[in-house]
This record gives sequence, structure tokens and C-alpha cells, in this order.
Amino acid sequence: MYFEFGQALQAGLDCAGDVGPDEGAVFGWVRHRAGEPPSLRVEGRPGEPVGTVLLVTGPRHDVRVGEGQAVTGFSLVHEVPRDAPGRLLIIAAGPQEAAVDLLAYDLPADVEEAVSSREWGANFGVLHAWAGSRGGAPAAAGGGSGGAGSGLFAAWLDRLPRLAAGGDWFMDFRRVRALVMPDGEVVVSGVVAAPGPAGERVEASGCALVTSPGGPSLPIPLEGEASVALEGGFVLRGRAAVPPGAALEVVVQLRQGGQAWWFRAEPSPETLPRFLGALCLDGAELDGPDPGALYAWLRGVLAGRVAALRGRLAGLALRGGPARPGGTALLFDVNDDLAARILSLLAPELEARFGRIVLAGTAAGRAAAGLLRRGRIEVIVEGDARAALAAAGRAGGAVAPIDVAALVDAAIEGDPSRLTANALPAERLGTLAALHDVAGTGEMETTLRRAVALMAGADAGALPMPAQRPDALGGLVAEHLRGLWELVPVAGAAR
Repeated sequence: MYFEFGQALQAGLDCAGDVGPDEGAVFGWVRHRAGEPPSLRVEGRPGEPVGTVLLVTGPRHDVRVGEGQAVTGFSLVHEVPRDAPGRLLIIAAGPQEAAVDLLAYDLPADVEEAVSSREWGANFGVLHAWAGSRGGAPAAAGGGSGGAGSGLFAAWLDRLPRLAAGGDWFMDFRRVRALVMPDGEVVVSGVVAAPGPAGERVEASGCALVTSPGGPSLPIPLEGEASVALEGGFVLRGRAAVPPGAALEVVVQLRQGGQAWWFRAEPSPETLPRFLGALCLDGAELDGPDPGALYAWLRGVLAGRVAALRGRLAGLALRGGPARPGGTALLFDVNDDLAARILSLLAPELEARFGRIVLAGTAAGRAAAGLLRRGRIEVIVEGDARAALAAAGRAGGAVAPIDVAALVDAAIEGDPSRLTANALPAERLGTLAALHDVAGTGEMETTLRRAVALMAGADAGALPMPAQRPDALGGLVAEHLRGLWELVPVAGAAR
């Protein structure tokens, strides 16, 4: 509905209704003099304003403007006035102020319907702002007329394209990835398939959508949200506080010049090197100012990661000590027949020093067969290193992580005692899992191998890093990985 308050001030209202028992919403636009942006509020009685829960403004390109004019679209969520006969929208721009009685006109009152049919950028702006508004989130999730769980934005969200983990092609982009780390750190990145005019950069923003089992979908902010504007791609990074068992999605908006895209991304759990690869757009050929812009941005992001993790890494000390007889040997990389043969050769020594052995790797079953036939030690076989670590922890006592390289050295040197030199109490094995979550350089097997080397006296800076892109960006990522491990205190007995 259109309202004119003179040549310098007009307004159009798209809807005015309730989004819950305690909140109402007004969507519309204001045409005003350029340089005099409007202020808006709702009053129950003249001169008695009610609380503004959320006010989001932005351009409205669908409304005509004349010379010297501008149009501001708005989405205003307000408290429902109590014990008040009316509901007034107050619009002020420059020296002029006008009031619209929202109950005196036959305005559309179905806010959910208005959200479903309005411009997607306006919806994203409200959802993004609402994610950071503690008071507004319940209404956004389940306060609409459809009942709990339907949500004010549900119908619109259901229409958005969906990205599961990533894809070589998605919408107008290539190599799109959505990844999440165990602590909720998220990255969504991709490359523009057909770059636009020079100078037009892709602006990315997003918020998280968290769905608990049997509960509504709640919009929450990406804490520390950061993105870099590139001509040939985009990178969006943040952290989502996800409750245990809840599902995570990221609602993303991309804008480049006059184009815009919106989609929902379901991040998949990933190792840190691949996560960092998505941060630096590995595999992408960047031109023009993009490499420098991405390098400067990534350098700041990685410095922030180090600062945030410094205290946590300092508390994850690797303190190994000699194992007493009867403990657990954790062999986590039994991946070939050579490892199985070496294990068979050292079986008597292992049986004398340990009460049980936990094996993991592609050849673990074959290696276990010989030990089982001997019948002198408890043997546990797990599918991967993470499961093996958990099994060793459940066994209790002291646990000696042993890699195949140490087995080979012990066999060659004839000194099996080195295998028991750096055991950890079972209750400290969580340190290894935590190290993998925040600083892992590959799969859990790689993290355990690195921990074994450090406790044996290796220099953290000299240990190999996973391959990165062969440029300055790749060097920055490799240095970040090395730097994280250099923050880990090590106190073990040399083998």
C-alpha cells in the first residue's frame, strides 16, 4: 500500500502483522531525499514507542526514484504494544516526520507469506541480522502461524539451492567446498566459472542454521565471520556454536556487481590440511589482484587462528614416560605385509612388555592372526587409527603409541626396549585426539605418527608437512601447520 506525505517523503508497506505473541513486523520502503536516510519506530500510543527488536535497511531497486531522491527498503521487527489501542509506524527523514496507523488500513498481515514472496536479498538481510539477535531467533525459527518448527523463513529457505559438502560445479561456480572442523570452524569457498567485468569482486556473507533432533531450525551467527572480496572467487569463514547431535548448515549470500546468489551449504567434517586448502582456494588459478588480496586476508586469518589456539595447544603437552609391564601397545599404521612380518618377529618381546596390543591399518587383521595363534597377549583389531586410540584408552593403564618405523628400528638395532620408552597414561590419550582436532596434518594416523616422533625427540619444524599449493599461499599454510605444532610442549624420554 502506497502512502504520500508530500513531495519529499513517500512510503510503501508490503505487510504489517505478528510473527508471534510478543513480536510484530512491518516490511516496506521509504522514498526520501538523497542523503537523508529515514529512521523508523513503532508506537503503541503517540509518543509511546515500543521496543525495536530488529531493523534492517537496504536498497530497493524495484521502486522508481527521481533526481535527488533515494529509496530505502526496511524490515522492522518490534515488540507488540501492550494495553495500547493502536500501532503506529513513525517515519522520520530530514526535518519531516509522518505516522501511519497500521491497524487502520487493510494491509497484508501474513508475514510468512510476505517473506516467501519478497526479494531474496531482503530475506537474507533479515535472517543474517536476526541470527545475531537473541531476542529474535525464536520467532525466526518457530514463531510463525505454521506452528513451532515452521519458522518465519522456512518456506523461503526450502526454495534455496542446496550444496552438500561441495561440488566441481554448483550454480555459477566451480570447486565449491563447504567444510567444518570439530570445533565448529566453517569455510565455504569457490571459484567463479565466468568472471565478471574487471574490478567487480564477489562479496560473501552468511549465517549458520542449526537444527537439533526433533527441534526447529535456529539461525545463529558465524562468530568471527570473515570473507575476502575476489574477482575470481570467494572465501567465507566463521565459527558456529553447534550443540552435540545438531545438524549444521550455512546460508550464504554472494554478490558481484548486479548479480546475486543465495544457497544453503551443508558442511562436511574434514581434516585441517583440506580445510586450509579450501581457505586458500587450492587448485584455483587466480589472476590480477586476487592472489595478493587472498594472501593478505589469509595471513590475518591464520594469525588469528594461532592466537586463538595458543593457550589450548599449550595445555596439550605430550608427556611420555617408560611403560611398565602389562600396559597396552598401540600400533596404528599396520598397512602392509612388511609391518606384519616385523610384528611377528618382535612378538616375543612385545608379549613380555605388554598385556595387550591394539592394531589398526589395512594389514592389521593379517598381523593379528599370528599373535592370536600364539595366544600369549590380548589382541584388539580396529578399523582405523581413531577407533584404535579409543580402544586403547578404554583398556586403561599405560599406552605406548608405536609406529611401524619404530618397529623396524627396534628390529634392526635389536633394542625392543625403545618401544616402551614413551607411553602415556590412558587418561591422557584425549590429548592426542584433541591435537588431531586442532592441528592434525592429515588423518589420525598421521597425527599419531607425528606425536610419536616428537616424544622421541624430533624437531617439530623438521617433520614433513602435507603437500600444499606450490606458491606463496601454500607456503603460508604449511608455515601455519608447522607453527601450531611448535606450540605443543613435549616432555618425553628419548628412545
